[in-house]
Amino acid sequence: MNLDVRTIMLMWSGINLLGAGMMALISFHADNIKGARQWALGHCCMGIGIFTSTQMSPEWPVWIIASVPFITGCGFGLLFNGIEAFKGKTCHYWITVWIGGQMMLQSLWLGMVHDNIRMVVASNSLLVCVIFAACAVSLRVKATQPLKTAYRLAAASFSFVALMSLLRAINILLKPAEDITLFAQGNVNPVFLVLGGLSQLCISLSLVLLITFRLVSDLREQATHDSLTGTLNRRSFEDESRRLLARATRTGDAMSIIMIDVDFFKHVNDKHGHQAGDEVLRRLAALLQTVIRSEDCLARYGGEEFCILLAGTNEQGAALLAERVRLLYADLRVAWKGESLQCTLSAGVADSLLVGTDLATLVDAADQALYRAKNAGRNCIALHSDSV
Repeated sequence: MNLDVRTIMLMWSGINLLGAGMMALISFHADNIKGARQWALGHCCMGIGIFTSTQMSPEWPVWIIASVPFITGCGFGLLFNGIEAFKGKTCHYWITVWIGGQMMLQSLWLGMVHDNIRMVVASNSLLVCVIFAACAVSLRVKATQPLKTAYRLAAASFSFVALMSLLRAINILLKPAEDITLFAQGNVNPVFLVLGGLSQLCISLSLVLLITFRLVSDLREQATHDSLTGTLNRRSFEDESRRLLARATRTGDAMSIIMIDVDFFKHVNDKHGHQAGDEVLRRLAALLQTVIRSEDCLARYGGEEFCILLAGTNEQGAALLAERVRLLYADLRVAWKGESLQCTLSAGVADSLLVGTDLATLVDAADQALYRAKNAGRNCIALHSDSV
């Protein structure tokens, strides 16, 4: 197999520049997705660095020759920074500069001072191996589908490039020094570059998949959750509750509903403004999320009203939880513009043992109990069974 190394490297450069274009377009239209800009700039640096390296001449100024490995190394580092940013972590750009500087220094020291092309290619291949292996390790995160598939594909692609770089370095070190040039035409070296280029294409596509699936996940989150409190919205709550109630019908387990309403919420809005009211609701939602179990459903049912569906819980158990929430919320102080806001809540409780497993009937029973709690003076709970 007779493969021209320069042509392969030009192909690799083109793949990187194409990937840079895709990432740049995505970053412009989805600026809420972190990491895309670092990936775009990283692909661009790699593409420019690899292309320029195929055109270099000994007659070029030293500063231009030195900048080529520096730019290429920074491109590799930016890929790692992009992964960290995508995961929501802080980017340490000194890593990018260190990688670029390391690649530049070893290229100049071994290539120009010692005139040892063999060690230049081997050391740079080992550095690429370490960087891409670090990227693969960073991509080993827990995620739900379809993000999980994209993470695995990206990690596998980075791992394969790391393996190819390692094998290329070993192959070069095992060959006689006189047989090694920067663009060696041996059978093994071009094969490594071809496989590495194809893997680079897989990396670009997998990163695009990561961004796409994150956008899909965010859209699903926006469609199913309340934007203010982060709880389920009413429609999603009803869908999930019907599923849980249908299972309870088959198993005979008790299910309870708690309807919660903030007392005198309109007074908070009128006196302190709607943003203060929003903060009151956010703090209540955060409190509720700390006391419920993973199998329970919590939703903002409307306005200042929240609804909790408790799995495997009867009315008495739900009443205990409601009373605990009432006491915790009564003690809660919400700091707002130098003031300390204190609110109370009322709650109504009903369970499937008395009402049945029809969602609308359960909600109506808990709602009626809530009205009785408000009529009783607020800051208390009422049970549906008390009115039967």
